[in-house]
Amino acid sequence: MGVRRAKHGVSEVAERIWGECTAYRLRVINRAVSRIYDDALRPYKLRIAQLNTLVVVMQTGGLTPNDLSQRMHMDASTVSRNVERMCKSGWLELADIDDARSHEIRITARGQKLIGDVAPAWEAAQAEAENLLGAPIIKAIARGAERIGNDPK
Repeated sequence: MGVRRAKHGVSEVAERIWGECTAYRLRVINRAVSRIYDDALRPYKLRIAQLNTLVVVMQTGGLTPNDLSQRMHMDASTVSRNVERMCKSGWLELADIDDARSHEIRITARGQKLIGDVAPAWEAAQAEAENLLGAPIIKAIARGAERIGNDPK
């Protein structure tokens, strides 16, 4: 059957994508904001994705890899790889559950201490991100996360 041709020429489509693509813009924002947090957390040998994982695990009291994957909108292989690294660092641990096919991911005392230790760096990064984007955009991001069912509030 072949590829459907756009009603507009390729140049026009590319121009529209360049000027309007939400995914592109979100990726640019994500990279810029993640860099702020990662730079702030670097002295702790921690990245923002890892801190977010620690917080989700702590706030839920523990969860299965599948539940963590769904909650964080990450593919299972990424969750598995990240959790394995965080277990090696002593921040997370795996516990047996009734289902022999899975396990529960739990935060360790060392992981909880790390959250407390990084709090000032996270606060500074949070302020820098808000300064970069502005309060209205920060609020819009929170509303967007709420709409997709990922805002814990």
